[in-house]
Amino acid sequence: MIINPFTYGNPISDAARFVGRERQVEQIFSRLRNVEFESSSIVGERRIGKTSLLYYIADEQVRRAHGLAPDAFIFVYADLALLDATTTRTRLWQYLLRQMLLHLGENDAAFVRAVLREPDALDNFALAEVFDHLDAQNKHVVLLLDEFENVTRNENFTPDFFYGLRSLAIHHRLALITSSRRELIELTHSNEIRSSPFFNIFANINVRLLNADDARALLENALGETAVRFAPTEIENVLRVAGTHPFFLQTACHFLFQAHAENLSAAARDAFWREKFRAEALPHLGEYWRHCDEREKSVLAALALLHTQDTRFATAPLRDFVTRSERVLAQLDKRALVVAHGDAFAPFNELFRNFILDVLDDNGFVQALESNIHYPITNIQSFGLSPRELEVLELVATGLTDAEVARKLVLSPRTVSTHLQSIYNKLGVNSRAAATRVAVEKGLAAREPGAQGKM
Repeated sequence: MIINPFTYGNPISDAARFVGRERQVEQIFSRLRNVEFESSSIVGERRIGKTSLLYYIADEQVRRAHGLAPDAFIFVYADLALLDATTTRTRLWQYLLRQMLLHLGENDAAFVRAVLREPDALDNFALAEVFDHLDAQNKHVVLLLDEFENVTRNENFTPDFFYGLRSLAIHHRLALITSSRRELIELTHSNEIRSSPFFNIFANINVRLLNADDARALLENALGETAVRFAPTEIENVLRVAGTHPFFLQTACHFLFQAHAENLSAAARDAFWREKFRAEALPHLGEYWRHCDEREKSVLAALALLHTQDTRFATAPLRDFVTRSERVLAQLDKRALVVAHGDAFAPFNELFRNFILDVLDDNGFVQALESNIHYPITNIQSFGLSPRELEVLELVATGLTDAEVARKLVLSPRTVSTHLQSIYNKLGVNSRAAATRVAVEKGLAAREPGAQGKM
C-alpha cells in the first residue's frame, strides 16, 4: 500500500515533516530565551499553518535545539476551539493545570493537585501560588493557546481574567504563545478588554505564504522517501494553480501524488488533480472571501482583473485604484490572500483569481467596482458579458472544447457549459459557431486560423 505523504486535513504533528517558518520560529524562541521570558501572538488566516507551527515549537528536540532544556521548560498545548458559550475561567484553568500535571514530577504534581481539589478557590491568588511554587523549582511554563480568539470573544472571560493572566505572565516564569486569525486586540468582545494592558505583553508574529524555496522544499521533503517524482512541468503547474500557501499546496500535491500512485497517464494526471483540487479548495476560498470587507473585495477584484491579461479591460484606472489602496493591500498581504510579483500584487494563486472572476459574474461586481473607482474599466462594448464570460468566449472562439476551456481556466466543464448558455442568451445566438462569428465580428475575440474546423 502506497502512503500519500501530503496531508491537508490535519496540522503537521511530525517535526521532521515541518518546512519553513525559520524567521517566525527564531523570533518565538528568542523571546522565550530572553531574561523576561516574553510572550508572542501568532497571527494568520485559517489553514495557513498556525497549529502546525505550535506543534513544531512544542517538539522536545526542536526546543532543545533552540536552547530550552526540556527538564526546565514545560510546554502545554491547548486547543481553545473546544471553548463554548458555557466555558468559564475556572473551567479553562482546571484544564490547563491538568495538562501541566503530565509534565511535572510527583512533588510538583501533588502541589497542583491540591489546588485543583478546591475549584471554588481557584482564583488569581491560588494560581499565583501555583506559579510561585514552580518558580522556586526553576520551572518555566509555556502555554500554547491555539484559537485564542475564542477566549477574547467569550463574554464569560471578563477584564479580570485578562488582568490576572497578564499579572501571572509578568511576575512569574510563564509565557503565552497564542494563535488567532486576526490580532487579538481586534477580536475582543468589549472596549474595556480592548483597552486592557494585557495585549501589551505580546509581539505579533504574522504567518504568511511560504516563499518559493520553502514551497519547493516542502515537495522534495514529502516525496523524499517515496518512489514518486513529479515532473518539472507538474511542479510548475501546481505552484501556479495552488500557490505557496501550505494548505492549498499540500492539497494539490496530495491529488497529484494519488494520480501518480494510480499510474495514470500524464494528461489524465493533470486533469485528475486539477478537478479534485478545485472541488476541495473552493469552499475554503469562499470562506476567505466572506471574511473580506467591501474594500478588500474591491482591491482583490481589481487585482484579479489586472491579471486576466485581457486588453478589453483598461489597466490604468485599476492600477491607480490599487496604488491608492496601500493600507488594504498591506492587510491582504498579512492575511496571505495576495502574493507579491516584484512591485505588484496578485491574488495568492490562480484558482483564487478565477474564483474572484466567477464571483464578479454572479453579482455584477464589475459595475460596483467602476462606481467605487469612479472610472469605467471596460475598453469595448461587452454586450453585457461578464469578465469570465468574455474569457470563455475568447477561448471557445479558438476552437477549444468545453473540457479544454475548463482545464485552462481551472473550472469544471459544467461551469463552462453554464457560461456558454449565458453567452448565447446575451448575444442572441444558439450555437458555438454563431457565438464565435459574433465575437470575431464585434471584436470580442480573435479567432485563430483553423479554429472553425474544430467546432
